Amino acid sequence: MKKWNRLIAMLFLGSFVFVACTMFSDYPGFKKANSGLLYKFYEKNEGRKAQIGDYITVQINYRSNEDSLLFEVNGNVFPMELVKPVFAGDINEALAMMSIGDSASFIIRADSFLLKNSRVVRLPDFIDEDSRLIFDVRLLNVQSLEELELEKELKRLESINRENGLIQAYLKENKIGVSPEPSGLYFISLLEGSGKSAARGNRVSVHYIGKFLDGKVFDSSLKRGKPIDFDLGRGQVIPGWEEGIAKMKKGGKAIFIIPSELGYGSGRGEIPPYTPLLFEVELIDVKLK
Repeated sequence: MKKWNRLIAMLFLGSFVFVACTMFSDYPGFKKANSGLLYKFYEKNEGRKAQIGDYITVQINYRSNEDSLLFEVNGNVFPMELVKPVFAGDINEALAMMSIGDSASFIIRADSFLLKNSRVVRLPDFIDEDSRLIFDVRLLNVQSLEELELEKELKRLESINRENGLIQAYLKENKIGVSPEPSGLYFISLLEGSGKSAARGNRVSVHYIGKFLDGKVFDSSLKRGKPIDFDLGRGQVIPGWEEGIAKMKKGGKAIFIIPSELGYGSGRGEIPPYTPLLFEVELIDVKLK
């Protein structure tokens, strides 16, 4: 259900007007199910169909019955759970009709879809009982929850192996012979600090430059002209930072090479999923709290 909320949010980004269209004859080539759902198949296969609780991956666009495009997938496909229909002729009933590889169009009442599938609180004034949405759908895959989780885990392991290769290539190219910590962090000391050691619970002040392994800078406190302050050991920064800073003394400088499991994992902002990162770090100050 949350996936439909995600889709419908796109609907209100532009302005459009639904045109009333009540006659079945206005949709030539469509068939009518007992529930009232109108459908037309362009490709029909005998493959696997989704059961309630399965996860389906679809390409889906939808438009008004005036042919105004309201949402286009643009290559952004994602698995979503097939749930029981919440009203006769809803989008879940439509998707349950399809086999892998099928493509079809479905015509669904706009008010029912918005209120019951997408759970909007209030209908826009221009939508009435005659307003319709036309969904163009291609079913790409059907998976059980177990199959989906296994696929995610295999992709995760494949990505981790890939990033390990990137880290090893970087170390070799830059003639870095440091062994990783048990966690996988590479800690490269550039300057041993002479001040207080950083410890859990200390308030630390840090200057840093964050880079991808190809040298591209994605963040820098130096550029902003202000170090960041945080409480060490309180989960306010990524695990690779927690571990690396705890190995330093005030005034020290180091490089952290951080695998994604100690960084941003499946990605964040401009950082892609399973991407190793390099930080040039200077520990400016260590304060007791």
